[in-house]
Amino acid sequence: MRDKLLHNSFFRFLLVGVGNTLVSMAIELSLYNLVLYDMGRTGPVLSSAAGFLVGAVMSFFLNRHFTFHSEEELGRSAVKFAINVAVLWAVTHPLLQPWLAERLQAVFVEKWANSVSLVVCMGLYTVLNYFGQRFFAFRRDGKQAGKEDKTDHAG
Repeated sequence: MRDKLLHNSFFRFLLVGVGNTLVSMAIELSLYNLVLYDMGRTGPVLSSAAGFLVGAVMSFFLNRHFTFHSEEELGRSAVKFAINVAVLWAVTHPLLQPWLAERLQAVFVEKWANSVSLVVCMGLYTVLNYFGQRFFAFRRDGKQAGKEDKTDHAG
């Protein structure tokens, strides 16, 4: 079962994810700490939205081609990808991030609690996003995205 869930596409996804995470994190933390800190709980949500928007575009194209080698129609895979990303972002950031930040304020000042909660939510989002992309966004004709075709084409 583990081999079916984690194969080469997972490691390619992680490679894309490292670059994507660094870009998203730089945008989110810079925007929050330099521009949006004074906006209370709205600042982290807006900064994460900006970071994820840029990261989502980068992720779509790299994962579609490099990670999952998707042959599905561009528009269809883009819609499924957008649904996946939107649902995961909504759960991890506007819902989970403020809840987590509030609890972390017992340990950190507000600014650090928000920053730590952003990083935790990005990590959770990344793990859930792999499965969403592999089994939903880039899944084609009942086949898992990234699954190698074992058919002999020698004919």
